[in-house]
Amino acid sequence: MEEKGSVLIVNDNTSLCRTLSFVLRRKGFDAALAKDGLEAIERVRERPFDMILMDIKMPLLNGVETYRRIKEMRPGAAVLMMTAYSVEDLVREALEEGAYGIVYKPLDIEKVISLIERAREPKP
Repeated sequence: MEEKGSVLIVNDNTSLCRTLSFVLRRKGFDAALAKDGLEAIERVRERPFDMILMDIKMPLLNGVETYRRIKEMRPGAAVLMMTAYSVEDLVREALEEGAYGIVYKPLDIEKVISLIERAREPKP
């Protein structure tokens, strides 16, 4: 199966990470995991990803602050924020910073895959 792209999944919920990684790999994506914002920054420093799926609310470093740091290294990074909480202030900040979008948990995996594929399309 042809690889559809690389995705970094950033979430402190390890079972969600493993499940999402499994599903994305079955759909043809190369999926890597990070348990928090600091680990995500290290992974992005090592290599670029086509899409970063990042939880907006994490310990140590929230998703918005992590995204800001990633943008310094990789200004064109496509980041799709995930949240299960009503954190409208963080959602607004993420979108103002340039996040590709927000998806709410429980995740609609087909919508997530569609957004990943759309993010990989060349910009007009």
